Amino acid sequence: MRAVAAALLGVSAALVGLAGWAQERACAAQGAVDFVAAAARQGPAVVGVSVAGLGGDWRGAADNANDANDAGAADAAGTAARNLRPSAAWGQGQGQGQGGGRGMTSGFIVRSDGYILTSAHAVIGGRQFVVATADQRRFDATLVGFDRRTDVALLKIAGTGLAAVTMGRSSRLCPGEWVAAMGAPFGFERSVTAGVVSANPRYMPGGNGVPLIQTDVALNPGSSGGPLFDGRGDVVGMNSMIYSASGGYFGVSFSLPIDTAMRVADELRASGRVTRGQIGARTQALSADLAPAFGLRAPLGALVVRVDAGSPAENAGLRSGDVVLAVDAAAPMAYADIQERVSSSRPGTRLTLSVWRRKAALSLQVPVAAGAADVVPAGLAGTDMGKGMGMGSDAAREVRLGLEFAQRKGPLGIGFADAGLYVKSASGSAQQAGLRFGDMVLAVNDTGVSGLDDFDAALRSVGEGDTVALLVMRGATRNFVAIAQRARAADPARQGAAR
Repeated sequence: MRAVAAALLGVSAALVGLAGWAQERACAAQGAVDFVAAAARQGPAVVGVSVAGLGGDWRGAADNANDANDAGAADAAGTAARNLRPSAAWGQGQGQGQGGGRGMTSGFIVRSDGYILTSAHAVIGGRQFVVATADQRRFDATLVGFDRRTDVALLKIAGTGLAAVTMGRSSRLCPGEWVAAMGAPFGFERSVTAGVVSANPRYMPGGNGVPLIQTDVALNPGSSGGPLFDGRGDVVGMNSMIYSASGGYFGVSFSLPIDTAMRVADELRASGRVTRGQIGARTQALSADLAPAFGLRAPLGALVVRVDAGSPAENAGLRSGDVVLAVDAAAPMAYADIQERVSSSRPGTRLTLSVWRRKAALSLQVPVAAGAADVVPAGLAGTDMGKGMGMGSDAAREVRLGLEFAQRKGPLGIGFADAGLYVKSASGSAQQAGLRFGDMVLAVNDTGVSGLDDFDAALRSVGEGDTVALLVMRGATRNFVAIAQRARAADPARQGAAR
């Protein structure tokens, strides 16, 4: 997963003490924790998301803007930024050929009409998305939109009356409170791990003001996108990333608050993108070490390191070396709050910046411009799985489930007598089910196959659209693999075609 981060801010001891006391009193009346009941209640809404065709990251204008948004991230983050990493999709990058990678991640249904939350980092670059529900149904999914900044992606499947999670309030979570995560670490679906909240909210260096819930819940590859629920069984977060020097669980995990995730999801559902404000100023957190150099006592505010030419900030008179102490407020604000205030402002509105320049205060009026938004590539937007591969309805019709076979030959060019068909390449339904170069297909359902004619005849005996079970040998291991068919092309055997 990408290192979604925000600057760590210092605040006065008095403010910390008051906030801690208020939180302690709010948490004192919590009831008994029952994760068994919580898992049973929320489990039907937790899904597995299979992503195929991974090969690119759709890097665009939004990334360039976000990369430069926090100019002090590299110095401020240090070791923390290097060790923050996504709880990546399990198996991501597997497959053959260009765009042939596959991965599996987690998600959860947030509306009964088929809207699903998952992690953006796990689906970015994918071309096909299939959702597996708790009752073993499989649905082709459409990528509605994604937002790298918060690591949120929204999928849509065709379904009604689906089980959806019950939402809680992430703002009410307290340090020490029990929480549990559900997901598919290493592909083990609907696994439950538990721990406690370490901090809420936690802002990480270089994270553009995005709040996170820090816990010690075990997250691993495949956990991304799954729900984090509290002791009452309500979903309070979406699992996002871990702090690790190796890529494995080290006891520090991060989840995106569900309040933030749902605000992003609502905007994606409405318009397919998240629109944020920007003024064209690159900033960093004013640290306790830097504050005295600018004549300030408290490490609050945003230190301007660069102003873009022709930007609203430049036109308003903002300069490098200014400290923005507040936005539309009288009291100095934390760096993350300033970032959030600017980005959440609608383009066209005007902000009042309280600025500290050369040990003197001044006020600037700055209009808000629209920031670059993450957009689903044109070949994927509003399409189903087949069309998402850039195919029309005719091209999406499959020959032999998307499998291309080749005859295995020994060193003298003599074909092996083994039963079965050697997979030369897999695409479409077969690739989505996990078949790849080098596999051997031994049977279709309960019918053994030793040649193309056998395979075609066995496939004709299965109703079009019905699930097909292939007995596949990979190395020394044999397993049946379920393949959900797409519409078939004309039978190659009857056309005289042999592949």
